[in-house]
Amino acid sequence: MKTDLLEALQDARAAKAPTVLATRLSDGAQTLIVDGERKAGALEIDAVALDAAAKALRRDASRTIGDIFLQVFTPPLRMIIVGAVHIAQALAPMAGLAGYGVTVIDPRSAWTSKTRFPD
Repeated sequence: MKTDLLEALQDARAAKAPTVLATRLSDGAQTLIVDGERKAGALEIDAVALDAAAKALRRDASRTIGDIFLQVFTPPLRMIIVGAVHIAQALAPMAGLAGYGVTVIDPRSAWTSKTRFPD
């Protein structure tokens, strides 16, 4: 992977944008598709490949279409926990370790304190 393509991929991942890396298997040419638009890379892709990339993102599954491999990079899943009770104290760190972006909602500031939810 070329440096400019890697940097564009890292930027898209940091922005939590749905991204597909398209690689032609015969010669390794690549392009990056971010939010349904070609952003970087030397590989020219057609409307069929763009549509296949959109479907792969919706299914959250990488796939091959013809000679092009579509590698999916989806944003992390979100978990919203309503109520900062004792179960939420155990669930929030477990969900974070599993890769979820966790939000705890509770209007009681004494329950949603930094001591109960450090992250």
